[in-house]
Amino acid sequence: MVDSRTARWGYVSGWLSIGVNSFLAALKYWAGVTTGSVALIADAWHTISDTLSSIAVLFATRTSRKPADPEHPFGHGRADLIIGVAIGVLIGTVGLNFALDAIASLNSPRVVEYGRLGITAVLVSIVAKELLAQFAFFAARRSKMEAIRADGWHHRSDSVTSVLVLLGILFAGSEYWIDAVLSLLVALFLIGAAWKVIWDSARPLLGESPNQRTIAGIRRIGDRISPIFESVHHIHVHRYGTHTEMTCHVNVDKNMSVGDAHDLVDDFEQALRDGLGIEPTVHIEPRKDPDQMQAPRTES
Repeated sequence: MVDSRTARWGYVSGWLSIGVNSFLAALKYWAGVTTGSVALIADAWHTISDTLSSIAVLFATRTSRKPADPEHPFGHGRADLIIGVAIGVLIGTVGLNFALDAIASLNSPRVVEYGRLGITAVLVSIVAKELLAQFAFFAARRSKMEAIRADGWHHRSDSVTSVLVLLGILFAGSEYWIDAVLSLLVALFLIGAAWKVIWDSARPLLGESPNQRTIAGIRRIGDRISPIFESVHHIHVHRYGTHTEMTCHVNVDKNMSVGDAHDLVDDFEQALRDGLGIEPTVHIEPRKDPDQMQAPRTES
């Protein structure tokens, strides 16, 4: 479950994006129709897709706030990751559409006249979209929500596409093909951004091994709690949005009482909550003879 402070970042980022993108989409579409620029019109449609992705961020934030229930014992935090994948698919779809439109434009050549209107629209878009991207990345770092990070990449891709459109406006002149070629570059950039967004969100959904920093942190905390712990192993980490579950096995002296071992594990679990922000479950195993000790291993 996402707490109210985390959700606030999602709501602010989403609504801010919707407002700015709605204005920019209208401005760029009008400028594209007026000047006859295929790239400007394509950029306007991309901005509209940014609005859709921001609506998806609001949905992810609302869904992730739902508490755990019998059907979802770990809460609804993975809605954030699912929306991140959806935003990546959306970016990729827009990129493919750009490519098709650009190819059609190459097959039907026309001279595009640019004016101050087109330049003004693109300059406004570059500044506004990069500012939105920076805010989204900041909000994602504070909230640890992948959907907000994916939305930030959507904003960044729009800023980069607008830079390419500006190059077309400045250098196209009577060369009709420059506008179409720049649209193809926009498409390639979007497809690359889509892959990154999808991969970053899909990896936790598919399951991934904990990184070495997390493993080292778990073992360091175990060493600090008690030197009695031996061979922290069989580490599994599962992410549910901003909530993380972890299980591991520890070896303790086989002569230790159940009560003492339980108290020690309680201290270990609380230290993991405080130090790493995860919800741990620790399984106790009696220490074996050296030649029977299980080699440490990590899994997810």
